[in-house]
Amino acid sequence: MGAHGRRWVVSNRSVVSRRATVVVPLVLLTVVAGIVAYLVLADGDVRGAPSPAAVSTSSNVLTGEWSGEGTVTQCAGFDRCEGTRSVSLSIDCSGKRCAVVPFDAAYGRPPLQFAGGRYRAVGPLPPGVAPTCGGAPTSTAQWRLDLALRGGRLRGSYAESTVQSFDCGATGVTWDVVLHRR
Repeated sequence: MGAHGRRWVVSNRSVVSRRATVVVPLVLLTVVAGIVAYLVLADGDVRGAPSPAAVSTSSNVLTGEWSGEGTVTQCAGFDRCEGTRSVSLSIDCSGKRCAVVPFDAAYGRPPLQFAGGRYRAVGPLPPGVAPTCGGAPTSTAQWRLDLALRGGRLRGSYAESTVQSFDCGATGVTWDVVLHRR
């Protein structure tokens, strides 16, 4: 008997209620953690790209002139996008890092970076080819390469884009490309 002559009875319902209060949130937390882990650690295969464990190719294989055709896969912010585009680029690996120049020197000479089995580079679009906003070339215009070396060819994408500003919308065009050594 408890104080003041009363019996303390613990019902099964309160024990079940306490268990539910602890177990249900733990189960939900485990499910959410599993989903987050899957999304973070899942293998994001990009159009048959090599696995992230792939190794960088010798610079001798990359160095040189490359050209090929690209087909539009994405077009945003334009009335019309051309279906195909000729793409040419030069890769120079004579320095500490490889550098890439698409089309001509006006496109810059950024480093070609290797990560996750792919070669990537980003550079400025020259004012002469950049989309205009209010009659002037946009200052945010850039080009982007994302390529993988497969069977002696560079395959991937070449894209041009701009960022939205106060008075002009964002633009973007992406071409899937296959480049051959010239």
